[in-house]
Amino acid sequence: MIQRIQTIYLLIAVIATPILLFFFPLAGYFSDMAVIKLFLTHVQNLVPSGEMPLKLNPFLQYTGTFIAIIAGAFILYALFTFKNRIKQVKLVRISLFLIILMIAWQFFITDLIKKNLGIIPNYELGIYMPIISLIFLLLAQRAILKDERKVHAADRLR
Repeated sequence: MIQRIQTIYLLIAVIATPILLFFFPLAGYFSDMAVIKLFLTHVQNLVPSGEMPLKLNPFLQYTGTFIAIIAGAFILYALFTFKNRIKQVKLVRISLFLIILMIAWQFFITDLIKKNLGIIPNYELGIYMPIISLIFLLLAQRAILKDERKVHAADRLR
């Protein structure tokens, strides 16, 4: 049923990663010549007259966006497959893998920019969104498996 606790966990996970991640920057880089913000979809120089001291590969840049959209789609699909708990667990596990992949991508891209610019990044709110999503996906998986055990225990009693 849709009013179970795992639905709330999945809803928070789907809000945290694919939705909020597009609005908050992942990291900020501050130097004398530029103030650079790394977003999921782009890198932005906040100094109006300054040119971008860094050019990223578009494939590398859009990989995180693609992973976030796919992970969000899997979480959203898992949210509405509440009648088939086994399928829901599989979708949550795939989403967990994608979120871990996105966390790895985030730290790879921030480290790449750090090496190119020589500036230590200031991690911002966006970098923590996949970790929040990961926690709530683990809680959802645990609640789904708990429901499945309850159903099997009830079937044994019949």
